[in-house]
Amino acid sequence: MKHSIFVLALVFLLTGCNEEMKNEPVPPIVQDQVSLLTYFPPDGSIAYFQGEGNEFASFTLQTTYMDTQHIAQVEDNGGVTLLKIYRITDSKIELVYREPVDSNPSLPSTTEVAAYPVLETILQQPIQVGTSFQGWTIQSTTAQVDTGTKVYTNVIQLTRTEDKFITTKYFAQRVGLIKIEDTMESDQEQPFIVTSTLQKIE
Repeated sequence: MKHSIFVLALVFLLTGCNEEMKNEPVPPIVQDQVSLLTYFPPDGSIAYFQGEGNEFASFTLQTTYMDTQHIAQVEDNGGVTLLKIYRITDSKIELVYREPVDSNPSLPSTTEVAAYPVLETILQQPIQVGTSFQGWTIQSTTAQVDTGTKVYTNVIQLTRTEDKFITTKYFAQRVGLIKIEDTMESDQEQPFIVTSTLQKIE
């Protein structure tokens, strides 16, 4: 009799534990943050972009890794050469320097760059649809982009709208920027579109 009571009590105890386990809330799955360094071309590389819709839409982009937190890019579209320097944190890619330079500019020291103020946020965590910053919104993280020389998948698509002007940027991991599309509404039936599309990286 005592044995039967003990077994019955044990059954109730286990049943109660199972109910508690079933009712225990499941913590949400948090996606690991992606290293934002992966959204730049390799150190020392030169990327070539083919432009359409404007004579200065074609350009080259030379990338130099200054340290683990700062990357410099020299952009040359045949009309002007710009030096751009980015600061990479755990949560953001920030543009901290943008000035016209000669074709072979000297880079500032990393100490100088560390003190530069933020000019613009280029990309921000979390990398997911709906993330917004400074007018930009992530529209997709799984876009597919055919550049004519390669098809990129799982591409980040960013869009910003200002009046009648829409800018869309596409970023691929381990490559960085692969396409820019500027669309301007006009009085014509078709909008005016200017694109710059990555052709190769050397």
